[in-house]
Amino acid sequence: MKVPVWLQENLGLRIMSLILAFFLWSYVTGGGETERAFIARVETMNLPAGLVVVGKPTERVELRLAGPRFLLVKLAAANRLTITLNLDGVREGVVAFTALDTRLQLPTSVRVTRVYPSTVELRLVRDEGGGAPSARGDR
Repeated sequence: MKVPVWLQENLGLRIMSLILAFFLWSYVTGGGETERAFIARVETMNLPAGLVVVGKPTERVELRLAGPRFLLVKLAAANRLTITLNLDGVREGVVAFTALDTRLQLPTSVRVTRVYPSTVELRLVRDEGGGAPSARGDR
């Protein structure tokens, strides 16, 4: 099969144009910065013995994240955004957690632009249902 003469002319320029077009397409479709909504689960850890959380604690937090499109797509596919609240050393009463965005593990080029709600409050009371008293002797 014979290649037409017009296709053979400026072959190097045609190949270079295709390569440039590919990189431009890649940048426009996947490399630009964008913003996207996410939901993060709220989990607690290290609840002191003898205390229980009462009421309906916040289970999810709405987030807006900004960053490279391909990283946000990767985060969305993993669907594992979690905000962990460490209850170690808390006492009976209402405990408020702020700066929830600092409790997320995100790639360095992804930033949080919005958190709702911005504060999570937990109400802790003594376990009167026969649970063991607190190991620390809290009152």
